[in-house]
Amino acid sequence: MRALTSLFGAALLLGLGLAQPVRLTGNPVPPSFVEQALRRALGWSGLEAPALPAQAPLEYGQQRLLNVGPAQVALEHAPYPPHRTTQLLLSNAPETVTASRGLFHYRFAAGEGVRLVYHHKNGSLGPLDFELRLSNPTAQEVQVWVSDAAGGPVADELYAGHVATKRWLELYWNQVGQLVELPPYSTRTLLRLPSRGQQVVSGLLEAVVTRGPAVTLDLVARTPGEADPPLETYAQSPAYRFESLEKRVSQTHVAGKGTLMTLGEGAFENGAGKAIKGSWGVLYTYELLLQNPSDAPRTVGLRLSAAGGIARGVVWLEGQGYELPLLRPGQPYELTRVTVNARSERRIRLSTLPAAGSNYPIRLLLYDPLATADPGPKGQTR
Repeated sequence: MRALTSLFGAALLLGLGLAQPVRLTGNPVPPSFVEQALRRALGWSGLEAPALPAQAPLEYGQQRLLNVGPAQVALEHAPYPPHRTTQLLLSNAPETVTASRGLFHYRFAAGEGVRLVYHHKNGSLGPLDFELRLSNPTAQEVQVWVSDAAGGPVADELYAGHVATKRWLELYWNQVGQLVELPPYSTRTLLRLPSRGQQVVSGLLEAVVTRGPAVTLDLVARTPGEADPPLETYAQSPAYRFESLEKRVSQTHVAGKGTLMTLGEGAFENGAGKAIKGSWGVLYTYELLLQNPSDAPRTVGLRLSAAGGIARGVVWLEGQGYELPLLRPGQPYELTRVTVNARSERRIRLSTLPAAGSNYPIRLLLYDPLATADPGPKGQTR
């Protein structure tokens, strides 16, 4: 594969219609997402597809022309489409899939931001392909901005959900996504995850129609070689509507005291009236005001512990990602320590998104580590 960095050369070839444009957002677009976008452009949607040579990040305003065998692809950095995501889609019923069937089917219109969380296990004895698709059911061309990440297929459902959440949050914080063009009445496979029996796949996707009237999102489980399952086999999974899928919480903590908080705790009902705990797909942001009224600097420790069972997760603290170890009840983990100067205050921001497969909520304790017994394994000191 040969890369041409000349914008003039890339523009000339685009004008001649020789290159297929792939438009990406993000600052920067990481190499893994560049490769994923290239695979989609070339129709390589499965893990069995050929390997691509290593890609460099795509920086702001950059354009890159690539030759991949007989195909020619132009990578372009595009503006991020500002939007507000208000619809949460959950695909985990049935969580265990034993044969070909539809798992999720949803149509959304222009300007509507949706976030899909899916988590399924291949409960059969043989292979199943999990396929994520976008379809244009209209007579007009549609453009959709998509940001998605997956974990699996693996045997450990907790690990699959953790990896998917970690990868997606890295995209989310850097506004990484792809603008997908859909001609009238067309379908594009975004991802195909081939799985063996007892393996789990998990993922998150955020999408918004940026041009055109509407689009349909489908998640299908299909035995290789079989035709697509009929529409009546799809699970009747609901959409949850919120003002925003980011929940903000403000909390004041006085150094030297203890403040206990709950991260990722929420409950909402599905269409059958069954409460779902954990609020998967909802980003929680905690604005923490640390106050020190004393005449000497004080240290504030941030300690995490499992409250609902075994869990993993990723938290963002002041723009830095922290990948948590396996949290077990009764085994607390110190995330970090923060120093607050004498007679001053300090603001910090912490965000997390509950990972599918894990047991939420988790607890956050703000405390004085110099006056408390060692809470267990430690993260970093700040």
